Parts: sequence; structure tokens; C-alpha cells
Amino acid sequence: REAVVSTQSTGKPLLSLLLILVTVYVGVQIFNFKYSPYLNADKRVLVADYSLVVAVAAGTLLGSVIFKDIDLKMFSVDETRGIFEFVDFQSPPGVGMAVVAAGGLGFVMSILFFMEGNISESIVSNPSNKLKKGSAFHMDMFVTGVINAILSIFCLPWVHGSLPHSPLHVRALADIEEHVENGHLTENIVYVRETRLTLLFSHILIGVSVLMIPDPL
Repeated sequence: REAVVSTQSTGKPLLSLLLILVTVYVGVQIFNFKYSPYLNADKRVLVADYSLVVAVAAGTLLGSVIFKDIDLKMFSVDETRGIFEFVDFQSPPGVGMAVVAAGGLGFVMSILFFMEGNISESIVSNPSNKLKKGSAFHMDMFVTGVINAILSIFCLPWVHGSLPHSPLHVRALADIEEHVENGHLTENIVYVRETRLTLLFSHILIGVSVLMIPDPL
């Protein structure tokens, strides 16, 4: 029994390191497939776009199937409580100072969100991206405020993922031409498919993952 415990304690960190390395290696190799001579340009880009998905799936299967005997720490969930619970807005002793502290932290976070939104908007709306549709900075800030207000009611952490997601989203939807000038590789964006549906569908799927609680892969 002591030998089994010793093997488990040694195997867990080694397996965790292996899963990290495998995921990164598989993702990078598939992403670099777009620079290979195989298939045509559109198919190479299509394969590269799914590099992250395939890499995460490979790491998940490796840890859940091949090394299933090693008991990795799972995501712990209190099944006696609901997934979403409203904040108790009653007034326990000392709630006044808690409100003041929360207001101060919220003000600082709002400044951070405002700055991050401005920086992200400046990067995305750069003329080199050749976007045709106008920006929606104020709408983005309004939606961010509504989402975080709902999260606050459920005592969940605030979110605001403009950086680096927005610039990367533009690049993922762009057709890019590469040129070699004076020995340096330069990239020029030719066309961008301007849509928000990709982000909408991806986040819906992320939300659906809540249904996997308490038994994730």
C-alpha cells in the first residue's frame, strides 16, 4: 500500500507536466501546419484554426483514458448547493464598511475595464485591419456593465476579456498575405470577416459546459 501511495504521489506531478507539454506541443505543431506544403492554403488554415481544440482534446484523452489509474485532483463541487445562488442582501453587523470597501474596489476595476476597452478598441480599429463596420465601444462597455451586474447578484467574479481576445479574434477571421522584404517577413491583412457570431457561439458552448458539473472529463 505504501508503494502505491508513493507511486501516486510521484505520478501526479509528472503526469501534470506531461499533459502540459503534450498540449503545447500538439497545439504548436498543428498551428504550424499552415506553413507546410501539404494541401492547399484554405485547408491548411482550416487545420491551423483548430489547433487549440485538438491539443486540449488530446491532453484530456491522455489524462482521462490512458493514465486513468493516476488519480488527479478533480474540480470539487458542493452538490448540496445550487449552481447559482442569489447574494444575501440582508444587513449583518459591519455590512456598512463592506459596502464602502466593495465600492472602492469596484471603482478601481471600472477604471481598469475602461482602459482595457480603449486599448482593445484602438488595436482592433487600426486601419491596417481594413475593417469596414464602425466600432461599438459604448455598446461593448454597456454590455460589460450589464454582465458584471448580473454576476454581482450571484456573487460571481467580474469578467472583461477584451485583451488579448478581441485582437486575436480579428486576426483569426482575417485573410493574411505574407511578403518577404529585405529579408524580413511582413504580414498584410487583405480581408476580415466581420462578425460577432463566432464569439457568441463559442461562449454559449462554454456556458453549456456547466451541465458537466460535477463530473467533468
